[in-house]
Amino acid sequence: MADRPMPWQWSGRWLLGGVVLLGATAGGITAGAEYWGGLEPCALCWTQRGILALLTGVALLGVLLWPRRRWGRWLLGGAVAATVLAGLLAAGRHLYVMANPGQVDCGMSPEVMLQMLPWYEALLELVTGSASCAEAAALLGVPLPVASLATFAALGALSAYALTRPR
Repeated sequence: MADRPMPWQWSGRWLLGGVVLLGATAGGITAGAEYWGGLEPCALCWTQRGILALLTGVALLGVLLWPRRRWGRWLLGGAVAATVLAGLLAAGRHLYVMANPGQVDCGMSPEVMLQMLPWYEALLELVTGSASCAEAAALLGVPLPVASLATFAALGALSAYALTRPR
């Protein structure tokens, strides 16, 4: 009876499901802000959205195929950690571009860039950003790169806790 979990305790699988729900909610909020709020995303915004979608997908895969063995948790944890790190780096780069707008070149919109440039140049442009990234929009007074950085940090911490908590 002592090793039976209490009904109020959350399993790691449910916590990782919370990461999926929060990631989808954050993506929906930014898409809604673009659609209804008229915010125009820059190249680094698109990169952060893609990484958030990837993190949500990896977490969803983890929920659906919850690893029972230690090596499976290490593999899932590595995939989540790599995705979170990529998101933190993209948000950090966006903050750097905002602080130093003269360090980047003028660029095209992401839509035009993907149509006109070869894929490797478009990918490089999406990762490094352009001058349009220096004017990041704010949502409720918080610049979107700051919100993105905080979101990736929170989702990473929740994922780490979900995957490392004792059974």
